[in-house]
Amino acid sequence: MEQEKRKLFCYACCYLGDVEEAKDVLQDIFLNLCKSPEVIVNIRDLKCYIFRCLFNHCNTLVQRKNRLRILNIDSKEVAEIEDPKSNDFEQEYIFINGLLNTIPQEQSEVIRLHIHGEKTFREISEIIGVPEASVKSRYRYGIEKLRKMIRINY
Repeated sequence: MEQEKRKLFCYACCYLGDVEEAKDVLQDIFLNLCKSPEVIVNIRDLKCYIFRCLFNHCNTLVQRKNRLRILNIDSKEVAEIEDPKSNDFEQEYIFINGLLNTIPQEQSEVIRLHIHGEKTFREISEIIGVPEASVKSRYRYGIEKLRKMIRINY
């Protein structure tokens, strides 16, 4: 269970970009589950259910705060992002998040869930409610776009 908590926390941090906000979101999710234990009994896959709650909660929070922006790869903001080889976690986060924000959100979400959330494509399919084949396509197309952007810039 500790490893699942770490995956949830890592995913929330990477999605939201704020450790305290990630803690608050996770606390809200677990408090809501504790308030309604009858819901837990009917859940087929608790891990998947919690990740789906986290995905939905983070998505809603980001949309509400309007923090997720699509950046043009040629924009000044992307050009100013430092070299990703930096040992500075914050700079690495800015670089990765900047790149992920340049591709369609449906692709970046699959990449985040797979890499930061350490979820399989089947689990991602259940979390976001799309067929597994679509999840794989979104991942592949997103990674291809990221590779092209990295080659262009470096």
